[in-house]
Amino acid sequence: MPRGRKNKSLDEKIQDTQQSIYNLEVRTQELYEELEELLKQKKNEELEKLSEALEEAGVSVDEVLAQLKSDDQENIA
Repeated sequence: MPRGRKNKSLDEKIQDTQQSIYNLEVRTQELYEELEELLKQKKNEELEKLSEALEEAGVSVDEVLAQLKSDDQENIA
């Protein structure tokens, strides 16, 4: 014959809830770290694509930066 559930004391319920909160905080931190790594990977991929496009166009980074600064100055004036 199955036994009924043991009623937990208030202290046990508090401890269980605190443990659940701790576990969620740990998991949240792990997810933030995973997200940060994924964002870094995405940025690196984008930089690689940009670098390849510049190379194919035969343009240096300095030339692009100079052009962007020039465009900014023209838009201000």
